[in-house]
Amino acid sequence: MAVIQEVVYASRVGYRPLTLDLYAPADAWDPVGGPASERRYPAVVWIHGGAFRLGSKSLLPTFLEEADFFRRLVRAGFVVAAIDYRLSSEARWPAQLLDVRAAIRWLRGRADEVGVSTQAIAVWGESAGAHLAASAGIRGDRTHPDEEPYLPLPSVAAIVDWYGPSNFALMDTQATVDALQVHDAPDSPESVLLGAPVQQAPELVADADPATHVASGCPPILIRHGVRDRLVPFGQSLHLASALERAGADVRLRPVEGADHVFEGHPRPVAFVDEAIDFLREVMPSASSRSILGTSR
Repeated sequence: MAVIQEVVYASRVGYRPLTLDLYAPADAWDPVGGPASERRYPAVVWIHGGAFRLGSKSLLPTFLEEADFFRRLVRAGFVVAAIDYRLSSEARWPAQLLDVRAAIRWLRGRADEVGVSTQAIAVWGESAGAHLAASAGIRGDRTHPDEEPYLPLPSVAAIVDWYGPSNFALMDTQATVDALQVHDAPDSPESVLLGAPVQQAPELVADADPATHVASGCPPILIRHGVRDRLVPFGQSLHLASALERAGADVRLRPVEGADHVFEGHPRPVAFVDEAIDFLREVMPSASSRSILGTSR
């Protein structure tokens, strides 16, 4: 496996440089940089969770660490771009969305250098990262009002959403009886992200809800969510899936019975990694005749 760390993909005035780590098959690049051949690999942009205020591109949930997640994806024939983005203590919404979109633009713009097919880029996130994956993937080639209209459009071919929130204003009404978070509270992760209590910011809530932006032509999306999730209610995924179904999108909502957040309580959550790889193989165009070889198991 070839690895390049701390690549700057965006520089924001007044903020730290935003970086990503690249993981690729060993033969993807030659020793002095650039692709080793004409082969083009499918790619995954990995977006970490952490309630919008914690985490980093190098920190994974325990079950993904145990699964050797990045190496597993590379063995399956993917280039992986694991990204950092501005956390909520650094910048308010929609900064995080704009960062993810910038990372997709970076990958698309340097596809030849890193051996990636621009037609086979997916976004995959967990928890807060899943919200950003769904938000960026569903918006696709539509410009956000806070973006410069001349920027290249960061469309993707597929989305994997693991237990991500969607409509922040519905979270408390959907919560389990033993919920671990009051989402309407002024200091909740969602309120801090928006810069105002959730129930006092309906326009921001709507803008941050990926379901608001669903339209025809959305990329295929796989959603996995624990039915007993005490942090992000399962109803959040139902809300998003319903909007996608109404638009005629290819949406696959897969409940995990009895599971809490991060699939806690499921005996073998690594199976969901292999499921997502199979999903991406099915719905994304092959980057080349040799692009997705080998096994992830």
